[in-house]
Amino acid sequence: MRTEQIILERWLASLLDDYPGQTVSLLTQDLTKDKFRNPVGYTLRENLAVVLDQLRLAEMDIPTLRTALENIVRIRAVQDLSANQAVAFVFQLKPILQELLPADAASFNDRIEQLAQMASREFTHCREQLAEIRLRERRRTAGGALALARARRNR
Repeated sequence: MRTEQIILERWLASLLDDYPGQTVSLLTQDLTKDKFRNPVGYTLRENLAVVLDQLRLAEMDIPTLRTALENIVRIRAVQDLSANQAVAFVFQLKPILQELLPADAASFNDRIEQLAQMASREFTHCREQLAEIRLRERRRTAGGALALARARRNR
């Protein structure tokens, strides 16, 4: 197995350590076989691979990186994770790189910090979107209940 693949597998395993055992077994099923049978696991794996590829490039493609981070963080934003827990996966890459690429690990530190900042912004943006969706749903539900109460009164 290539070093990049080993890094990806370890990084994914580290990210999945945040989840309970039964969830981990569901997320690791059919990761590469069928994105429709395991969309969350597939999305995590594919986008971690994109982030890792971008991290290794001399010039990171920020829009590509932002999209990949958004895809990962969006999944974590709907879960019961704090902001720190949701973006911790970025920092989980450091010890893996130090072990497998000790000569290059220090050169990745600034990039990992940049990734963490981007992931944090994406997490905040996703949580704001969720709050807006919940507020609209409450208003819609409250409006429907109010309309039903008026209709009953006017009978």
